[in-house]
Amino acid sequence: MKIQSIIKFTLLAGLLCANAARAECNVTVSDTTVDYGKLSNNDITSHRGGVYTLDEREVRVNAICSEPQAMALFISDDSGERRFRFGDNGDILISAQQAVLDGKPVDLGKTLSHGSFVPKQERNRKKVLVLNNDGLLPVRNGEVPAGQQFSILLHIRPALKQGIHSVQDETNLMTNLTVQLEGQ
Repeated sequence: MKIQSIIKFTLLAGLLCANAARAECNVTVSDTTVDYGKLSNNDITSHRGGVYTLDEREVRVNAICSEPQAMALFISDDSGERRFRFGDNGDILISAQQAVLDGKPVDLGKTLSHGSFVPKQERNRKKVLVLNNDGLLPVRNGEVPAGQQFSILLHIRPALKQGIHSVQDETNLMTNLTVQLEGQ
């Protein structure tokens, strides 16, 4: 059986600063389109419990502001669900790591609240699972420090549910993710 699917993942960088007069900020991503191209069964890297995964890809997200401030990078899609959707038959698993604030490694925290930069988990980590509408925070000593440059590395892995392997015609699987920066 052959999958002849075009799988495309688009990452859009956006900007939302709570106090725009305080600092000008820019968000960039290393790769705005992660395109898996046309796939066949040979491109599926693993199968477990009826779920087929594709190769993991990495995207670096950088936020740079003109003045120091507390920052959160919110990642979302328009599915309205907690997981990132990938077409009708799949999900995208995203983890974040290698957080750097002003050139120094920091832990990662998460928040669901826009405007409230308090890490929701007690233990901050070097790597976190990212769900839809999660805000990623730089954390040092349990607090969110102010900085001018915040960078994270996203690991992206699409997972396709059982049945996608029987697709005989060309099928487009897409998602659009948005990254928004909030400052405080």
